[in-house]
Amino acid sequence: MPLLYACVASNSVVLADHADVVGNFEAATQQILDRTDSAKFSRHTYSVEQYNYHVLTKDGFTFLAIADQHFPMRISFAFLEKVKERFFSGTLPQRATNAKPYEFRRDFSPILSSLIVQFNKTREVDGMSDLHGQVDEVKGVMNDNIEKILQRGENLEQLQQKTTELNLNANRFQTTAVRLRRKMWWQNQKIVISMVGIGLIIVAIIALVVCWQEGVFKKK
Repeated sequence: MPLLYACVASNSVVLADHADVVGNFEAATQQILDRTDSAKFSRHTYSVEQYNYHVLTKDGFTFLAIADQHFPMRISFAFLEKVKERFFSGTLPQRATNAKPYEFRRDFSPILSSLIVQFNKTREVDGMSDLHGQVDEVKGVMNDNIEKILQRGENLEQLQQKTTELNLNANRFQTTAVRLRRKMWWQNQKIVISMVGIGLIIVAIIALVVCWQEGVFKKK
């Protein structure tokens, strides 16, 4: 199934939203917004029943999209990057300081609707994710059930800390892999050089033996 719902919020106040289907997404959305630090740039995904809640935050604004769990995550974040780009391209960020809930529906909800249709229309837009930051589906993803999170009283700041740790571990793994690949390359080069050297020595020895047998080194 495709993207189902999207919204833009300032801190925890929803400024504009659009739903492509009838559903009560607002309750879980509000719980996520209330516990999200929108001042920091981050990307997260949370699972609630059969839906994925994708979240992108920057400069005090939160961009959220809801999609079926089978909808490609790369496309979901490419969609959020496009929503963020369109939102910051106008004057809405400046007007959002004193904006009331849903005040930008007339201004921005039609844009959300158009982008949802665009990104649902074809999966060829998957390539757009590469143009918008090479979204890594592993980094920044916390597939914890929201209900369990709330029952444990665990807030999203703790989850963001875990996400940061995952990012650091992923970066360390990548660095180690690069170093190991370089080390293996040099070892292979040393083996090749050694084999070539041994080959040259053998050829030289054979040449000397042949010359000796032919009397090249005998005095006339």
